[in-house]
Amino acid sequence: MRHSNRNAGYLLRANLKQNLKFSLIWLVILIMMIASGAGKLEAAFAGGASDSKEIVKMLRAPGMAAMFGAMPKVDTYNTAIVFAGVMVVFMIILQALWVMPLMIRNTRGQEESGLLEMVRARNVGRTAAITAASLELLIDSAIMGILYFVSLAAVNMGGTDLYGDFLFSLGMVIANLLFGAIALLFAQLTNNTRTANMLSYMVLTAAYLVRLVTDIQHQNLTWLSPIGWFEKANFYTDNNVWALGLALLVSTLLAASATMIARNRDLGAGIIAERTGRAKAAGWLRSIPALLWRTERGLFAGWLIGAVVFGGVMGSVLGGVGDILKTNPLYRKILDVGQINAANQTMVLSFLGMYLGIFVALAVTAGVQVAFRLKRDDNLGYLSVIHAEKPTRTTISVSYYCFGLLAGVFVLSAGLLALFFTGNTVLSHPLPLKYLGRLFAASVPAVISFIALGIALVGLWPRLSSLFWLYMGAGLIVQIFRGLFDLPKHAGNFTPFGWIANVPVENVDHTWLIVMVVSAIVLFILGIAGYRRQDLSL
Repeated sequence: MRHSNRNAGYLLRANLKQNLKFSLIWLVILIMMIASGAGKLEAAFAGGASDSKEIVKMLRAPGMAAMFGAMPKVDTYNTAIVFAGVMVVFMIILQALWVMPLMIRNTRGQEESGLLEMVRARNVGRTAAITAASLELLIDSAIMGILYFVSLAAVNMGGTDLYGDFLFSLGMVIANLLFGAIALLFAQLTNNTRTANMLSYMVLTAAYLVRLVTDIQHQNLTWLSPIGWFEKANFYTDNNVWALGLALLVSTLLAASATMIARNRDLGAGIIAERTGRAKAAGWLRSIPALLWRTERGLFAGWLIGAVVFGGVMGSVLGGVGDILKTNPLYRKILDVGQINAANQTMVLSFLGMYLGIFVALAVTAGVQVAFRLKRDDNLGYLSVIHAEKPTRTTISVSYYCFGLLAGVFVLSAGLLALFFTGNTVLSHPLPLKYLGRLFAASVPAVISFIALGIALVGLWPRLSSLFWLYMGAGLIVQIFRGLFDLPKHAGNFTPFGWIANVPVENVDHTWLIVMVVSAIVLFILGIAGYRRQDLSL
């Protein structure tokens, strides 16, 4: 074992230095979410018993439980209990989006680029790379947990104590280890980063969807989801350490399995065998768009299926949204049946608007992933042969960019159609089609403008392209939590999420619509012009 891990410390130091900026950005985002969430909820509960009851009632609605998780069933709610109910699922998703690509990049990514082959030619053990990645995961997670604990202790929410803050922070650390270990295992099972990332995100999505369905209908089955294990810890109430122990045990087994595979497989190989291709490529693959379709069709199909499934599941919970009004005695006394139905429709539309931001983010992620392939394929030297042939740099960049835009629009369309029509099947008063038109009229320009920004970054400043995820993530977080944390009405206007905040209750503002379309065109042109001026590899 010691022989296999020789010079792992050297690789660890190199990884920490290489990933310093990436991890610091994520740590800042996560700490801000924890501190601001605790602070805002503490301020909301300080407003009085009526305010706290309204917050709890809102969070226990099926639509909110689908997004954030089921609130624990207790007699009296306080800030700490509500904080855990809202933040656990959301923070685990954010943390997984940080550590999963990091682990894959530190292992399979280094093999794919040829870097690990050169390093292994020296006095470096077979499992040194995965050991270094695991140690980095431990260090980053420990730092994150300490900062979580300090932030929560400083806010000192109502109903909390140091043990509760410690257990919540420890739970988030173990969640990091769990999803980081999942990514490490897929990095060893597959022979390329693309498949490893796709399988990792599929597991994350499946865990979220299983948690979503069981939280609404069968909470006893939430144990089937790895994310559900941390919900079952019931932070600040039962403080169930056995749920955390289960997650830690599974993390250890996954990491050990990944290490064992790394020790026995060949460099650059994977356990999951790739399907052999044809001996001679088809003639239609001679064009750049056809080649992109051939290489990206699996990813594209995965996003489409995921969008349809996610849309169907989210749409299925819309039927319970209006029950908040129908079961409220005060509303029943004040409003007649027609008014209750109208208010019910307004509430459903408000939930659709909240879900819209998530579907825009999914579509943008799918499209930008394709657009960013241009940078990655160029860095790996895949485009060197193509550059030597007839296609111009403009043709190559336009092919990648247009495919990314189309992927984003198709994923958005599939998700919204599934959301709207599934929702109409469970609503007692189905929504008119005009609201579906409003959703598309607002979200398609938003998706295109977001992807165009990513395109401009790839063309003009490829080394800064990772900042795009920070920009989009910050906008989505502000949009989702704007009402819950009592943020200013225009707080989210620094991204297109804020420009479509009132849709579909209202039509998108024509001014913002023009801004999105014009900015998308300008950014798209800048991305093409920027790539034409680049060297072959940046």
